[in-house]
This record gives sequence, structure tokens and C-alpha cells, in this order.
Amino acid sequence: MSGVSATDRVFISYAHDDDKHVDHVRDFYHFLRGCGIDAELDLPAGERRQDWALWMLRGIRDSRRVIVVASPEYRRRSEGDAVAGQGAGVQWEARLLRDLVHEDPDAALEKIVPVVLPGGSATGLPRWLGGGTHSHYPVEAYTVEGAEVLLRLLTNQPYETVPALGSVPVLPPRPPGGTSASLVLPGPVTDPAPVDAPQPPPAAFVFPDPTQLLDALMACPALHRLGMRYELQELMGERLGIDGPYSVDESADPRTHLRTLVRRVRRTTLTADAVLKAMYFALEEIAPDDIGTHRVRNLLVASGLALREA
Repeated sequence: MSGVSATDRVFISYAHDDDKHVDHVRDFYHFLRGCGIDAELDLPAGERRQDWALWMLRGIRDSRRVIVVASPEYRRRSEGDAVAGQGAGVQWEARLLRDLVHEDPDAALEKIVPVVLPGGSATGLPRWLGGGTHSHYPVEAYTVEGAEVLLRLLTNQPYETVPALGSVPVLPPRPPGGTSASLVLPGPVTDPAPVDAPQPPPAAFVFPDPTQLLDALMACPALHRLGMRYELQELMGERLGIDGPYSVDESADPRTHLRTLVRRVRRTTLTADAVLKAMYFALEEIAPDDIGTHRVRNLLVASGLALREA
């Protein structure tokens, strides 16, 4: 059912550019009224003697919407570029509309509807209506299909509507122990690991500063390539006896990817020293003589890890 009532009047503000444009606006006016919209135009009113200033004032004031029809003369006259008395009607209507835009922009946004008729251009809309940052309504033809978007606005029948809110899902809390519910634990070790089975870290072991470890890894140019970082994870998985690579969220950005790896190692369910050893020996396979590899080794040794040759 249409949302239009008898009080939803629509006032049409336009310029008399030439007879052809006036005929276009007249056709548009007839089309709107044929669609049940109480449109108001100056042509029928001109059949009677009028106080035009008062007629325009009441038309704009008492209408639910004011349609501004784009045209070169409407823009020129409404922006003050016409001499006094030229298109006096449009200049007066534009002054009333500009006052509304100035006094209450939100109300003006709701009331004023910029429209571009078939063959017209949005460049015919005055700048004080917002230009490209504000909506306008093109009419492709004087049919329901050609003016659907405008008709939906004027009759309060939106195409897109806001769905009703559903129920909030009940989500379980994080399980105790700091282990993510989605964490996949490693499978059993079926082959001898290249490093000793994880043991509690030595008493002197202190996890290295994460930022320094990240910087040391970033100093290895090979790890700037995603494929090499994935190979590092695969080698770590092999050395830890994991069925697959040592899993972390991948990123095309090397620093983000390696930062995630360092965080995962800090929070590992294995002992951190075993994972750090696996990471170092994997890195040594990838880039044995790289300065970044040496920096990682020095940092781990300083943290209390006894690294032996794999």
C-alpha cells in the first residue's frame, strides 16, 4: 500500500529555459499526478490571477517535498548570476530554498529533491544543493520503471528495508588454561625428531625480547618472500614432529606474518625453547650464512638456549 496521503503535496520548482523545457516539465507533472502524487506546478495556477510571490511561498512552505528540476538556467538564476528581473520567479523560489538550506540543512536534505529529467544533466543543479556529495534523482522516462527510484521516495516505498533484529547468539567463553578453543594440537610423534624431545627450559632460559627477535628475523632477506616463510613453517613442523607446517596466520606483509609467528611461539603448548630451536635450525637450512640467521642465533644463545648443530 502506498505511503502517500492527501497532505503529501510535491511542489515543482523549475526555470523556463525555453518552450521545449517547459513542455518536458509539464509532461513530468502530468506523469506524477497520474501516479497518485499531488504535484503542484505554476502552469495550471497561471490560469487565474495570482500573487506569485505568495503562491510560491505557500507552495514551498506547505509541501512535503520540493522538486528542483535541473537545467542550465535554473542553476544560473538560482546562483545569482542572472540580472534582476530575469527569471524572477526562479530567483525568488531559490532564495526561499537557500534560506532553508542555510537555516536547517537536515530539514532541507529531507524536503528538497533534486531531479534530472530525460535529456538533462546533473550539472544543471545549483551548487548550494550539495553537488556530487548529495543525492539526486535521474528520471530516464515518464514511466514507473524509468522513474522508480524517485517514485519510491515520493510514495515512501523503499526498495531496501532494514531487517528486524534477530536473537543474539550465545557464545562460550574461552576455555581455562589460555588455550584457544580452535587451536589444533599436534599429533603424536611418529618419526624421530631432529632435535631432542621437548624438555622444560633450562633454569637460565628467558624468552628473548619479542621485538628484538622479530627484528632479527626481518634482517633475513629470504623471509621477505611468502614462499620462504611458509618453508620455514614446514621445516619447523618437521623438526617438532607435527603433521604439517607449524601453523600461523599468513600475511603478505613480512613483518605482520613474522610477528604472528613470534606471538605463536610465545604462547605455544609446547615448550618455547624447543620451538625456538626448531625455528633456528629451520632458518639455518634456508639461509645458513645470512646475517639475520646469525642475529637470531646470538639472541637465542643470549637467552640461555644451548644450540648445537643439527
